[in-house]
Amino acid sequence: MADSRESVNHYRVASTEPPNWPDLLSKTVDDLSRIGRTEIELLEATLKRLITAQTDKIVGMLFLLVALIYGSWFLLGGIVLLLHVWLDWWLSFLITGGVIVAAGVFFQMRMTAAAKKKSS
Repeated sequence: MADSRESVNHYRVASTEPPNWPDLLSKTVDDLSRIGRTEIELLEATLKRLITAQTDKIVGMLFLLVALIYGSWFLLGGIVLLLHVWLDWWLSFLITGGVIVAAGVFFQMRMTAAAKKKSS
């Protein structure tokens, strides 16, 4: 049977050297700088996505505003022509104005939905 002293003698304990503090410090600084760089890249990606979503919302609002202004002018023209009953143009102005306003509302809703999808 093997003696317990023989099994102990097979394992050598390596001598430990004193730590190389400048090398350890440089590795720590390098690791921290990589972590910082990664965090900044994540922040940049998040901000880019948020700015894109806000830009889409602003474009949708501007399109709605322009469509409502044009639609309002057509509706106003249609009402004026309805009051004066001049050549039945009032109906075409009313229909055109209503379609423009509806297109503006539809486009704004789509842009808002797209912005919500991007920000999620």
